[in-house]
Amino acid sequence: MQWSKRKKKVEGLFSKTVQGRVELRSTHYRGAHDETGRGYITFDKHQIWSMCTLSFYSIEYDRVEEILKRESTTLYEAQKVAYNELSCEGKFNQYTYYDSLDEYCNNSIETSLTSKNLLIRCLAMLDSRLGKRRLRTLDISEESKKVIEFYKIRWECEQLPINKSLDENT
Repeated sequence: MQWSKRKKKVEGLFSKTVQGRVELRSTHYRGAHDETGRGYITFDKHQIWSMCTLSFYSIEYDRVEEILKRESTTLYEAQKVAYNELSCEGKFNQYTYYDSLDEYCNNSIETSLTSKNLLIRCLAMLDSRLGKRRLRTLDISEESKKVIEFYKIRWECEQLPINKSLDENT
């Protein structure tokens, strides 16, 4: 799918108050041998999450080496474990970013809120299918800092009264 169509489809699922303030971005580095790039998300024109392929490869390589040292496994298995661990930590490359956006578009809000993919759970916080009433009652006490950050963005955009429990979680 073309980037512009993917971006429009995902941002179209955002709450009306979030649209225009949170933007999905993508760029390619023409100087790189395979024109890899990065995907990133901005809030009020400030970058809040970067998913750079070149940085990811470096981190992934270190993680694979670490896994190979601590476990007796094959290189292929170590790469799969590293990839999954990094995904859970919110470290993505540009291609995983695209795949996650596509998966998010095809998920129900219920599936998105409980996804193992951190990016999908973050985007679910901005989704118009997650109404204000449910947003207020959502238990995020066990969530990652990144999901809480997106939750706070939605609260700010919706101009909801300050939730004191949010400050306790960060």
